Amino acid sequence: MGASPVYMQWDGDGFVPSSGIARRICNERFTVGEVYPLEEVHARSNATHAHYFAVLNQIWQSLPERFASDFPTMEKMRKTALIKTGFHTTTQHVCKTNAEAIRLAAMIRPYDEYQIVLVDGVVVSVYRATSQDHVSMDRKTFQASKEAVLTWCADLVGVDRAAADQSESA
Repeated sequence: MGASPVYMQWDGDGFVPSSGIARRICNERFTVGEVYPLEEVHARSNATHAHYFAVLNQIWQSLPERFASDFPTMEKMRKTALIKTGFHTTTQHVCKTNAEAIRLAAMIRPYDEYQIVLVDGVVVSVYRATSQDHVSMDRKTFQASKEAVLTWCADLVGVDRAAADQSESA
């Protein structure tokens, strides 16, 4: 993960630090005369982030009792949804036998309560949810993951996605 962004302001001739703190950070990180790549990053709004977690919480609180042990926390539901909708990393371990794969999976499972560990023959697959923090996920990817997760979670409780959004804003 890279360093957090430094906010700059275009003055018509070049980019300058947007504050005294930004100037100090630039002096610490950069060398005068060096050329650095500049990339525009479209940060997502705090409002969309807050809306996402509010709707997720509403859905989680509406979970039928049969899902209580599967999703004891909203975070468990969110990370499972991220994995199930394709926003994850995968690590695979090939073992010599199925019995060895089962033992390995049993050893791996306790390391992270949010990961999903599956055994298929001699292969152990470990799925971990992609982080949705502001640094790891740009606005476009966050929006896609937000839509996928909310739809998956709404389907889980048997409500229409639009109804889930509406209940949060009511």
